[in-house]
Amino acid sequence: MLPLAQAEKTIQITVKLPKKQYESLKKYAASKHLSMADIVRAFITKGMSIEAYSEEIDFITTIIRQEITIAIGGLSNRLAGLASKDLIMSAASYYSTIAIITELIDTNRYTTFREIEKKARQLAVEYMKMKLTDAEKLFLSGDAFEQNIESLRGGNSDVGPDL
Repeated sequence: MLPLAQAEKTIQITVKLPKKQYESLKKYAASKHLSMADIVRAFITKGMSIEAYSEEIDFITTIIRQEITIAIGGLSNRLAGLASKDLIMSAASYYSTIAIITELIDTNRYTTFREIEKKARQLAVEYMKMKLTDAEKLFLSGDAFEQNIESLRGGNSDVGPDL
């Protein structure tokens, strides 16, 4: 390392150090065969470059966050689109199922499509409130599934007397 004083004009400053730190600095300079001034300048340069590096990291981190936000935004838009398509298909299935049920209903029990649709929604809400394991059992149980269908047809019902 060339002494900085030979390369460019310098300005002298005075720095006071604790005796222990001064002795450590003196030993370090001797071990490197450099003057204490050269060692102090090197430490200052290194410290300033670390500070600059930290500022660069902050800048780069901001850019990375922006890129991630853009990428996630695109994915979330895609997922929202897929969910919308799923909702459309679900609604289509729902309405076609209700249409089929209207052909199978007991006209002595139901008088309007609205009554069937209300009962179907109530069954769906009860199903959604179930624990996953109970919902699987219900779905896989032919008897329970048949009972729900029978209640929609107008047979025995345990869904609620207000329908």
